[in-house]
Amino acid sequence: MITAFQNEVLPQSCKLIGYAWLIHNFEMNVPLRQLCCVSEKRLAFQTIQSAKWLIFDAQLMVKDTPFSHLEFALKHEYLDLLVLKKILERFLVEDISQSISVNLKGILSKKIWFLYEFLLKTQLPLQDLPAGKYDNILDEKKYIVNRNYIKSKRHKVNNNLLGTQNFCPIIKRTKKLQSYLDANLSNEISNVIGKVSKALVRRAASFLLLSDSKASFEIEGERPPKNRIENWGKIINEAGKTALSINEIQRLHAILLEDSRFIKIGLRDEEVFLGDRDRENYPIPEFIGANSKDLSNLMHDWIDLETKLTHDEMDPILQAVIIAFAFVYIHPLEDGNGRIHRYLIHHVLANRNFYPKGMIFPISNVILDEIETYRDILVSHTEPLMSLIEWEATDTGNVKILNDTDNLYRFFDCTLSCEFIYGCVEKTIKETLPDELKYLSSFDKAYEAINEIIEMPDNKIKSLITFILQNDIKLSKIKKDKFYPQITAQEIKKIEDIIRENFNF
Repeated sequence: MITAFQNEVLPQSCKLIGYAWLIHNFEMNVPLRQLCCVSEKRLAFQTIQSAKWLIFDAQLMVKDTPFSHLEFALKHEYLDLLVLKKILERFLVEDISQSISVNLKGILSKKIWFLYEFLLKTQLPLQDLPAGKYDNILDEKKYIVNRNYIKSKRHKVNNNLLGTQNFCPIIKRTKKLQSYLDANLSNEISNVIGKVSKALVRRAASFLLLSDSKASFEIEGERPPKNRIENWGKIINEAGKTALSINEIQRLHAILLEDSRFIKIGLRDEEVFLGDRDRENYPIPEFIGANSKDLSNLMHDWIDLETKLTHDEMDPILQAVIIAFAFVYIHPLEDGNGRIHRYLIHHVLANRNFYPKGMIFPISNVILDEIETYRDILVSHTEPLMSLIEWEATDTGNVKILNDTDNLYRFFDCTLSCEFIYGCVEKTIKETLPDELKYLSSFDKAYEAINEIIEMPDNKIKSLITFILQNDIKLSKIKKDKFYPQITAQEIKKIEDIIRENFNF
């Protein structure tokens, strides 16, 4: 009698079902993100959530055979391609072929047949189906799908998966994500910038670009000199102009690091981990990046995925998330993965013309404001995968990967990261950009009004406004004595009133 599964106690009067049953039956070490069981008694609803368990009503009980539980998983559970691939590898070819052939034209049989050949790249000894109805692999009510689907004549299914056999993300169509998709944020951008002059937009773009560059370094805990921040800002401003390639990643890496005496530029040839080391330099990894021997193939397949998503005209923000987060999970570089990961968001959005020309949104700024959520999302993906990575410490305090981990980086669910980045983009469009435009407009009006009552060099007026804004609409005695000793108290009062009026204080 099974009482626990993956360190979670099974609810009373319940049995494992679907993926969980299959993992237990095949004695597999595979982390399952949603634990499912079936009640032996009737429930008030078809499903109820109890702690980490999704409990199904007794009416949905299935025979304790691998194929029956596989059918249940595909019908009632969310698709997890990594878990599914590992499960399908445990089926004997003759057994799964026989089970599929019992109801060859059934929707679930066709899906299992297609997914087996799609994921394992192995053809089962079954004849192509004759002409008939085509069914979708993904239910578009539950998932974000590829509208530009590929018909599989052999299986009579529409392959509406987002990715390829080599690299395939899954995105659930949550209420939160659907609300973002329905909002049509690209129109919001036009509404915001259409109300101000192009000159003001250009100035705002310049400030926001520098802000994003600075925030991207701060996320990594770095405080580089201003010239390095400005240089990286210039690179971000060129995002989308050059197609992604391994050479392009190497170029970006070289520009980002500047000093490459201790770090290999481009794809690493050693392993990399996120975490710490103890006093004896023994690694304590929280996550381990892809095996260095797999990097070339992974990155070429990653680039192919980006090309496909662009061709399929996927939602630009979702595409940006897939490409950027896939990159950071692979962690192909010795250092700088996080900053280039965030650059890739800009690259895709610029390449897909989501931004107005010359405009880069300070997404890193918003991420920095929500840094704990951002890190939680990364950890929620990477932490469960650690149980699938076998490793040992090296003499240099690094890690050596002992098993095949290639698939861990090819198949992933990025629903949470899509929700998060969509939220960051929305905040940028609805708050950050309007606030910056409003600030610059107020600054210009204050400048003009001050310039009419006192003759002063341009930079002096701008600095004066800044000093007053920084000190709760008061010019401090220190700043007055140091920079503006000639201004009278009456003039200062007028200037403070002008700033208070134009900035609505």
